[in-house]
Amino acid sequence: MPDCNMDMAFAGSVFGAVGTCGQRCTSLRRLFLHESIYDAFVARLIKAYPGFNARMGDPLDDNTLLGPLHSKMGLEGYLKGIEEIKKQGGKILYGGAVVEGMEGNYVLPTIAEINHDADIVKSEIFAPVLYVFKFSTLDEVIEWNNEVPQGLSSSLYTKDLAATW
Repeated sequence: MPDCNMDMAFAGSVFGAVGTCGQRCTSLRRLFLHESIYDAFVARLIKAYPGFNARMGDPLDDNTLLGPLHSKMGLEGYLKGIEEIKKQGGKILYGGAVVEGMEGNYVLPTIAEINHDADIVKSEIFAPVLYVFKFSTLDEVIEWNNEVPQGLSSSLYTKDLAATW
């Protein structure tokens, strides 16, 4: 929401989207941003994402921030997902590629801009792919949030506790 603590929302969003390389059921996949903060927040994400590449590596190393995908099948699913995003009118704002020169199933964490109701958004890729969406009203975003068939783990960043009810 426009009144959120931007630093807290940013840190929570980045960890949720990139932590565990997007391979847990509660990974952040869809980030809905109010139209008044969308451009600045997305620009901040795009600026931050290249920094994760330097901390990519062995997940057992304490200095690693982003590990590999679990298998070649996961890698193939990521690449097919990127293709589908583009076919369905999405735009890759950052990432969307395999990391060259590293042994293993390493991919760039990805930010994609696409319509909230695109079919690919309703599928699980289980990779670090974050969809960003611009919304106008709380009612609208609640409706969009509930469009997917999966069970949801959701968060609302706001200082207005009345907005949560």
